[in-house]
Amino acid sequence: MTSYSAAPPPAPKKTLTWLAIASFVVGVVLTGFFVWRIVATAPKSPTPVDGGVHVKLEKEGLTIYSSVPVLLPPCEVKDAHDADIPLRSPKGSEQISIGGETWYVVARSVSAVPPGDYVVNCEDSETNATYAVGPRSGVTAFVLSIFGAIGSFLIFLILGGILLGVGIVKNRRRNRPGNTFPTQGPGNYPPAPGAPGNYPPPGNTFPTQPYNPGPNPDRPS
Repeated sequence: MTSYSAAPPPAPKKTLTWLAIASFVVGVVLTGFFVWRIVATAPKSPTPVDGGVHVKLEKEGLTIYSSVPVLLPPCEVKDAHDADIPLRSPKGSEQISIGGETWYVVARSVSAVPPGDYVVNCEDSETNATYAVGPRSGVTAFVLSIFGAIGSFLIFLILGGILLGVGIVKNRRRNRPGNTFPTQGPGNYPPAPGAPGNYPPPGNTFPTQPYNPGPNPDRPS
């Protein structure tokens, strides 16, 4: 009796594993980028305006805040050459909370003015609002950066986990042992029913007896 061993399984492919690792890396990179954007777009504490205040902007743009919501901010801004800087009110309600204080965005420069020295003057005789000025920032960019960081982390973490799990399952199936039971070689099988072998010839299934005619009175003895 002879036996045959199964051929060794092929080396498992790790394509899904590498894709999972790439997904994790992309997720980390994107999350780090959005975290940097959160820091860059985070609202900074504005400079209070009391009468005409000289403001030195380190970044482009200019935003005017108030301590209470106002419809039309009574403010004007001039550059170092005494030229007016056009302002416009935001389309929606925007506010920031810094150091326990809440500031409402009431106006922004129409265009991103270059860094430099500016004079901001706000005269409000109708409300007791306090005004402040800071760089031209957008709350929307800050909020989107937060959602971008959370979304990038979760999406690529889940995708990488799925790819890694599928790759592990496929590798386990590919590495299962084959048929290790011994098999009979050719010619060692018992003959099938009806096949020629060490059996009596067909049609004669009873043993033969010698002929004995017995006594016969008409036969001469």
